[in-house]
Amino acid sequence: ESTCYRTFAAYEEAWGEFMAGACRSGQELCCWEIPWPLSLPCVSGIEPSDDGSMKKRKLRAALLRWHPDKWAAVLEKVIEADKPTVLDKVKEVTRRILAEKALLLPG
Repeated sequence: ESTCYRTFAAYEEAWGEFMAGACRSGQELCCWEIPWPLSLPCVSGIEPSDDGSMKKRKLRAALLRWHPDKWAAVLEKVIEADKPTVLDKVKEVTRRILAEKALLLPG
């Protein structure tokens, strides 16, 4: 079961730990070990107080992090049974980021 994060800062902390630890180890990963931002209202980390420039930066960073092509190295470490679920979740996060982009940066 995935962890539910209450804030984007808590999610970012978990992501940093994941990238420094589990993702870098030689051990296999399970889907639940990956920090997913799906419990957050805004998966890109945009805050209502962010100006247009900050929104663009956060969206760009989120799209780069969650682009399916960037996940090849992580997927190599994911156990075979969890790979389809991980790919589906990556796509779900990417769709949410694109929806946030369309809503917050129209045109």
